Amino acid sequence: MQRTVTDRYLPPDHAAYVAAEPPTGRLIVIAPTRAACETIELALGLRIQTTLEKQHGSEIRDLAAAGKGFGIVAGTGTGKTLSIRPIAETILGTDTLKVGVVNREREATPETPSWNVIVVTTGIARRWFQDGDILPTDTLVVDEIHQTSAELELCLALGKRVECRFIWLSATVDPTFYARYLNAAAVLETSAFDPSKAADVKIIRKDPRTFLDDRFLQQVVKERRGVGMFLPTRAGVEEAAELVGERFPRINTAFYHGGEPIRIIRPFLEGEEKKPYFLAMTAAGQSALNVQGLDTVVIDDTRFSNVIERGKNVLTRLHLGANEILQMAGRVHGRVAGGRVFILSDRDIHFSSLRPTAPEFQLAGDSERVAMTCADLGVAADQLDLPVPLDRVAYRKAVSLLEQRGIIENGRLSRYGKSVEAMPVDRPWAELLVNADDELVPYLAVMSSIESLHRMTREERDLSGVIVPGSDNLTAYNLYAEAFSHCGYIGEVYGLPRHLFDESIESWAEQRGVLVKAIEDAALATASIYRALGMELPTKMVNARDHIYRKFTELLAQYMPFDLVVDERTADGTEARVSKTSVAGSWGAIAGDLRYFADRSGIPRAAIEGTQIPMELIRRYATRGKVEVVYDPRRKHGPLMLKRTVEYFGFELESEVETVEDFPPDLAKEARRALAEALARGEARHFAVKKNREAIEEVREAYKRSGGETKRLGLPELIALYEEQLAGVSSMDDFQSARLAVDINKFVPPDIRDRLERLPNKVTIRDREVEIDYDVEDRDGQRRGVARLRLPEKLARTLTDAEIPELDRPVRFVVLRGQRGAVRSETLDELQERLKQPWSPDEVEETQDDRSMLSHAESEVRRIAGEFRRHRRGGDHRHGARRGSRGGPRTRESGRGGSNQGGPARGPGRSSDPRRRRRGR
Repeated sequence: MQRTVTDRYLPPDHAAYVAAEPPTGRLIVIAPTRAACETIELALGLRIQTTLEKQHGSEIRDLAAAGKGFGIVAGTGTGKTLSIRPIAETILGTDTLKVGVVNREREATPETPSWNVIVVTTGIARRWFQDGDILPTDTLVVDEIHQTSAELELCLALGKRVECRFIWLSATVDPTFYARYLNAAAVLETSAFDPSKAADVKIIRKDPRTFLDDRFLQQVVKERRGVGMFLPTRAGVEEAAELVGERFPRINTAFYHGGEPIRIIRPFLEGEEKKPYFLAMTAAGQSALNVQGLDTVVIDDTRFSNVIERGKNVLTRLHLGANEILQMAGRVHGRVAGGRVFILSDRDIHFSSLRPTAPEFQLAGDSERVAMTCADLGVAADQLDLPVPLDRVAYRKAVSLLEQRGIIENGRLSRYGKSVEAMPVDRPWAELLVNADDELVPYLAVMSSIESLHRMTREERDLSGVIVPGSDNLTAYNLYAEAFSHCGYIGEVYGLPRHLFDESIESWAEQRGVLVKAIEDAALATASIYRALGMELPTKMVNARDHIYRKFTELLAQYMPFDLVVDERTADGTEARVSKTSVAGSWGAIAGDLRYFADRSGIPRAAIEGTQIPMELIRRYATRGKVEVVYDPRRKHGPLMLKRTVEYFGFELESEVETVEDFPPDLAKEARRALAEALARGEARHFAVKKNREAIEEVREAYKRSGGETKRLGLPELIALYEEQLAGVSSMDDFQSARLAVDINKFVPPDIRDRLERLPNKVTIRDREVEIDYDVEDRDGQRRGVARLRLPEKLARTLTDAEIPELDRPVRFVVLRGQRGAVRSETLDELQERLKQPWSPDEVEETQDDRSMLSHAESEVRRIAGEFRRHRRGGDHRHGARRGSRGGPRTRESGRGGSNQGGPARGPGRSSDPRRRRRGR
């Protein structure tokens, strides 16, 4: 039986909340983090004369009173957060502000309707939009809008849908996009920059460890400097602090990253730490922390960011953007006398020439969140004015997945989907919590609150006595349970029960190699889960052992909401290694979070961390697929077959095939469809494949040359043509004797064909002949022809706009790079920028039909690049799980009439194909 879930972050009485809307509307402040919520709450109670108030105070009040949207771009220390109070007082027409905060640790209450200023995090704001709690009369104040996230981008689109007024605050960023997208009447820009305090900026080609040499550190001691070093990873931060602390004990040393509580560096923030000091921080600290006495900044020109590739979030190593460098350097540049900035980079950076750039949005990587939000609102994603183009392929996949799981029905959230959506955890864990019995709830609540065992622990860790073999999730739970048993107690925060920890947690965490903040964050999230389920928080946490492992894996096997990897392969055949820090084995089935990262060559790799599931459970919950007609071009005799499979969430565990000569009456249509598809792909053993190839190419080329004027003959159209001609075929003998033709004249009349053939095939640029590939672009339902110049790479790098020839249609560009793939662009500037990158960008995920319409040259490049990538990855693996691997799928083949021709039945993991058995060993 499914559980009843209550969303504690929504106003308890929606009708009362809406009825209490003041005539001026409410001020809804959207903050990026819980900590920011607390800062804003404090700022709303203060009156301080800030730089921003001195320079633009009257303008801010005039714009607020005029009912117009506007933006404020202000540097660190100018007081932009403190400006929210005068904005609120002007809009609400009162200096009596009733301020309330709703975030993960502070629920909405019966008093919420009385608040006229409400501070929420981005995730809570999204929930309020879905519930209809944010009204057109409300004013949205978006603080730190430059700190992009998928939730924030979605909130901006939802705010525009409701037609709210936007006031937005940002640090260093190019405001052009926000001004246009949010219809800002004005953008007020200010900074605390003092030209007389400009820092001495140096670009140094060293890595952080080499830079922190004795000479630099001696200078820090001699000049009594306050040094902040920004690094991309928590391991790098800890290593830098340890290196400085060991070699120069006289320097007060500390580090801060997302795994540490802010209290660790509070003395630095409050000015209590004496110089010289050295504080190593991840990039998160560059915009959120104001370190007192800082006069030296060291910036590692490296960041790890999620790049969307084919709908996947791929963690990729990149250089810092101009915004990040300016924000980090801005801690001292123009603010501190004698300030120094060191940028450690392998590229030439002209710091004085750096200018703020547009933000990098993140919405594209969270298509599932977009799909659930749109289903809850009953709108299509393309009806939202999103700040970035929607990844339509990934969105369709997300909708399809949610429909299969019963979360979306007829375009809306189902009853089950609403329960899942109301849980304050990610969708996979929410599904398990909604379906689990009471015994598993404590374990699931904690496991869903911990990002991963890897991110919970340091590199040097002690897991003795807490490991649950085969499960990273339960091992992480055991660490939490031990922390609570040794150092925890039940207390209250903001009047809500929560697991709290005494000071001994620090020594316990140091001994175990666990991050204290991970434990505290898990406690906060666990409490919110229990409140959503209406259950009391447990006073005792019992370690997970074999019994719980069996119950947990059975629940996983039954519902399987996570990514699944079998024998280090995903269902589509992608290689996915088990993470090095995992306690799960490499073989068998593992359910968990699949994460993608780019290796040093820029090739996306996948790794998984989670829980190993016994194959007997996989087989228990496997389903028998329906009989399918397939055509296998590799079989010379009997290529048409009936295939019966046993499947489990995309994996084919077993299959039986039966050769078909005479089509079964109930499957005749499917058989003809399979043959038509094989013909269209050029795989069928039929004389028409070779005979029609030239005609098909002519029709497709005419379609592209005409700019879409003639009939299209992509894969769907060709399949339909062949299927129509196969209407009377009922056996393979009939198929072999069928006359199948593609009549060019039905697609392209002779007079049009003659006109199209006269179009130029080449142009001359710098005395070199450049091939022209004609193509058709389809945008917003409108087709138009383009001419794509196939440029040699050397020529493309130096070409100018003045040298581009005039043609009868828009010009596009492509550079074919052999095994490195192709680089396409619409403009020459974009092409040259992409050519500077160390690897060719992967094309947006395409269908077989898209590939069928490519030019011959680009098709060949795609083929070569694909073979190269497969070679780099260790071969071409077409199957979701390796044949011949332990617990893997098996195949039996029977001849006509269903008699077993494959010998005796084989056990699990044995294949009837000896070549596959050799490969699987």
